[in-house]
Amino acid sequence: MKPWGFALGVLTGAAATFLLTRDHKRARPVARAALKAAMMAYHEARTQSAELMEAAEDLFAEAKAEATSEIFAAMMAKGQKAASSPPRETTAAAGPQDQAAAADPVGDGK
Repeated sequence: MKPWGFALGVLTGAAATFLLTRDHKRARPVARAALKAAMMAYHEARTQSAELMEAAEDLFAEAKAEATSEIFAAMMAKGQKAASSPPRETTAAAGPQDQAAAADPVGDGK
């Protein structure tokens, strides 16, 4: 139930009661009770909305912490794997083009 719709209905009913009755002394307490009920309903709706928002924020924070933890663990595992692997030898596996480039550091082909 939307609090504004309920409050608007209560206010409309109170106004109709107030305007359509000629005896304003009896209508005033009814209108006051209707307004009080509308304000109480509005307060309850805001309270429940705040609790819902807090629960949603907590859930988001927990999911974010889990994701950050998993990403950090994956990056650490990748770093440890790279640190534990033996270094590759690039000079032993050089082909004829690499040897020619090493012999000609200027790169003009002479």
